[in-house]
Amino acid sequence: MSRWGIGPVFALISIIYGAVMLAATRYFKPAWQIPFLPKEFLSASGIALIVIGVPFFIVSVRAVSKAYNRGALVTGGIYRFCRHPLYSAWVFFIVPGIVFLVNSLPGLTTPFFMYYLLRKLAIKEEIYLENTFGSEYNEYKKQVPFVLPVGWLITKRGKQ
Repeated sequence: MSRWGIGPVFALISIIYGAVMLAATRYFKPAWQIPFLPKEFLSASGIALIVIGVPFFIVSVRAVSKAYNRGALVTGGIYRFCRHPLYSAWVFFIVPGIVFLVNSLPGLTTPFFMYYLLRKLAIKEEIYLENTFGSEYNEYKKQVPFVLPVGWLITKRGKQ
């Protein structure tokens, strides 16, 4: 598996799906805009999500690139909170931020589609990591959640 893992396939399929949702929004505008939130809230939320997501993504890329070059498993930094922070940045921050900024009701389905796609595609990366790092990865996998650190926060709070 290359340093990019499932990223290119994940990105291509996600971009196609997102583009279709945005095209549908433009075609059926204004009927397919988000009606239940004020535009100001959508804009502010969209910007905030992107401002959080971009550094999250950059930190993830740097960490995994350095580890890949060394042939090491990255388990520290942002990777101690979730196993796939690079994809999480897109699914939970950047794409929802974009959807809010363009005010797309069908676009709201894009992060859900991306999460589903990620769950299906990431199996290949997980198998690769298990084969490459063996018990080190399996132990890491037991302790760190897939994409959201919610379980990690609950577990850590319960141990105090």
